[in-house]
Amino acid sequence: MNQSVENDDKVEKNSSFPRSVLSVSRVEFGLREDNPEAKYCPLRLLVKDGKQLPSGLQGHVFIISATGSVDSKSRDDNKDIVFPSSDGFTPFYNGDGMVYRFDFDNLEEGVFLTSRIAKTPCYYADAATNKCQPNLRFKNRGIMRMSDELGIRNQLNTGFLPMKFSQEDNERLLITWDIGRPYEIDTKTLEAVTPVGWDRDWRAFNPLLANLPLQPPFPFKLVQTSAHPCFDENTGEMFTVNSGRSLSTFIAQLRPVLYWAFGLIDSIRNPSQRGFQKAPDQKNFFQKLAAAFKQTIHLLWSLLQSFNIFANFVYVISWDGKEKINKWQVTHPNGCPIAIKQSMHQIGLTEDYVVLMDTAFKFLLEEILPAPNEPKYEEIEKRLRNLIDRPQLPDSTIYIVRRTDLKSDVKKVVARQVVIPRETTHFLTDYKNPNDQITLHLAHVCAWDVAEWIRELDFSNSDNNGGLPHMFGMTVGPLDISRMGCYVLDAKDAKQIKVARSDLTGVYADNQPNKYCQDTQTNGKEYCKYTWGPALYAYRENPPSGHFENIYWSFFGCWEDIFTEEGFQMYQNYKYREIPADEVRQLTKKGIKSNLLRLHIADLDTLEANENRLQIQDAYEFDTGYFGNSPQFVPRAGGTGGSTDGYIVCVVYNGTDEQPDNGNEIWIFDAADLKSGPLCKLWHPQLNFGISVHTTWLSKIGKRTASYNIPVKQDYEYLVKQQPQEIQEFFNEWVYPKREPKDSGDCSVS
Repeated sequence: MNQSVENDDKVEKNSSFPRSVLSVSRVEFGLREDNPEAKYCPLRLLVKDGKQLPSGLQGHVFIISATGSVDSKSRDDNKDIVFPSSDGFTPFYNGDGMVYRFDFDNLEEGVFLTSRIAKTPCYYADAATNKCQPNLRFKNRGIMRMSDELGIRNQLNTGFLPMKFSQEDNERLLITWDIGRPYEIDTKTLEAVTPVGWDRDWRAFNPLLANLPLQPPFPFKLVQTSAHPCFDENTGEMFTVNSGRSLSTFIAQLRPVLYWAFGLIDSIRNPSQRGFQKAPDQKNFFQKLAAAFKQTIHLLWSLLQSFNIFANFVYVISWDGKEKINKWQVTHPNGCPIAIKQSMHQIGLTEDYVVLMDTAFKFLLEEILPAPNEPKYEEIEKRLRNLIDRPQLPDSTIYIVRRTDLKSDVKKVVARQVVIPRETTHFLTDYKNPNDQITLHLAHVCAWDVAEWIRELDFSNSDNNGGLPHMFGMTVGPLDISRMGCYVLDAKDAKQIKVARSDLTGVYADNQPNKYCQDTQTNGKEYCKYTWGPALYAYRENPPSGHFENIYWSFFGCWEDIFTEEGFQMYQNYKYREIPADEVRQLTKKGIKSNLLRLHIADLDTLEANENRLQIQDAYEFDTGYFGNSPQFVPRAGGTGGSTDGYIVCVVYNGTDEQPDNGNEIWIFDAADLKSGPLCKLWHPQLNFGISVHTTWLSKIGKRTASYNIPVKQDYEYLVKQQPQEIQEFFNEWVYPKREPKDSGDCSVS
């Protein structure tokens, strides 16, 4: 915050995690000819503190963020502003994806913002059921949003993939998330145009979320893929994955049974609250009896799925932007299917290999199993969570697939496995793999579980958090110092992969040897303050050498108000712990600031024996109470094309949404000089982000000209025609024509 501090109370609030992340605007900005639903014209951002925009800025920066759902709680004085996680159990990454585009192509006129929600077919179903057919309504269940009759939302709120096919003038752009088909958007209008692949081409994550006994298959099935597919501009191929697995724990399937039993006991104890105080309507009685029988069958069937090893699968998928997708099932050398225990949040690609990883963004199917959101069940839910929840796996399991094995006349390919110590969510690969040497750049999220978020269950009723709102929905903070790693894998051996070299984070190169450790002293010990919670990354796209020289990373830091006792206990005995758990608790209470740094990766030919190739060469530490996120590299116009010749654009949060700037700003750094601070800051009273996620940059935009398109009706009709008449009519009325009711008056059938 920019106000002066007047008393100790303000100091305490300013040192807290920015509450501005708790609210988000669902308003769309754009030209009416591009987006008829846009409420306002593109937003011209303001430059703070009288600074000037760097003249070398160019092109267009895209940022994506979850923006809550159609039924999120809104602000009393402004219905466009919502609080997605105010219910106390919904994570911030459960929400419709909003694509933001910042245009730097006409700096004399200024920087303009265009934004649009990614409206997939299930978005229109969500909007229509919320206003018009509540019996089909979607509800939040952990990371997912689900309708018991229609299936799972594809919210597309995580990442981008630019694709430049040789036969086309402009780049095409995909938007992605972990549990839904990727969609291509129009880079000018930002409309979500078409999915990649037909619905029938993608296999559901688990039969429990696709085809239950005694009812037709869900129209919107759960598909698990990667939020970070890859594109090879040399061959014109996009690669991603489709994976699934059996249910991870048997006890989790008992959750609905336990709640049913607790409800029955409660009904016996409190007969005045029973539903049958008078003779029940006969039709209603038989409907309830049939529903109970159906629920029992579903329960028994889901219990059997706990032992179904054939539910485990991984497919590598390729697509040329024009034709049908190709896919190959990945197996171990013995023919058994690959079993992914957490997720495949990111994959990697080299000139000869596809690199798959079981990433540390754990995805527990148990999170979506029904549980009543009522205070009387709070203690039960806490105990069940202790039984069901588990820490992320402490190691990174990697599977290597040869691209030459991906032939059109085969359906299965064999992967070789290697395990690297310490867990990873994000990683990058050098494109070049000379002599079958694969170079991986891993951000080890040591004891930082980004799939755990702050919930109402984490606090007692007497905990008022010093008068500040709790950080419901926010991911918990790191519980050990993280390490950045660079690994060289030797893939020459046809049977096994070997780790030929490994390097872990070097220290910040500075004339003051201990500068990188200031402000983190505990019990006379010093710990590097820069590598706590590696969040998101940026780099110069497509380095000519095929090797990364510099990668920019934003780090979370440590914040007392996103620390939970539940998480602390889960990771107290972390396998690779470097800092004693009790000291981490003290460091978190004191706080470690968010930062942005540049990690340099030295060429192996330039190193002395045993010299570390990794070095943090530049860093900027955000002020107390500020949080920097979503960095994006923008090459300097007319520059050299070097890996530091450009700018870093990022989102910065501070304070609350009650400030004139909503606590949301866009900061621009010189990529070669982070430590000197931002060159300028952009803001606007109407700029209101939720937690931003990944980014990308395009040199130019234009109306989409590609012919590839999958019509909505043809895509879903094979499933919809199996549904009851009510759902078939619903699709014809709302989903196929892409209609969205604005109020209940729009609900009558036209």
